[in-house]
Amino acid sequence: MKLFAKILLTIAAIQYGVIPVIVDLTDTHVFHHGWPPHARFHMVWLLIIGSSVAAYVLALLWVVGKDKTESLRHAAVLGCLPLIGFFASAVLMGRYGGSLSDLEHPIRVMGLDGNVVSFSVAAVLQITGTILMWRQTKPGLKETKV
Repeated sequence: MKLFAKILLTIAAIQYGVIPVIVDLTDTHVFHHGWPPHARFHMVWLLIIGSSVAAYVLALLWVVGKDKTESLRHAAVLGCLPLIGFFASAVLMGRYGGSLSDLEHPIRVMGLDGNVVSFSVAAVLQITGTILMWRQTKPGLKETKV
């Protein structure tokens, strides 16, 4: 079960740490002609933060350390942070004039916003993996080597 949780958390990390870099380093975001330079700076900053968190989560999941249980718990919780940021930004976008996607080039998946679909899938994987990880690593339970 722990291996399954690690796989779910890995897929979620790829979704919030790699896919946004691929999608957002384009003319619709970082290189958009209408974006002010300072907005571009913040976008690149955000992409680096997200990909750095994902890289650290992957290291915690797959690199053996002194206290593997604590590393796995930290990875599970840390991986929630970029997703919380996305959904909080989505809820608050009416206050700052935001939009889930570029109005000129929206990405749709089965009629739904592509960002919502991608981050919702990542959130389900992250939450499931986090719950499984915490259940498998409770103090007193015999830990299996993964």
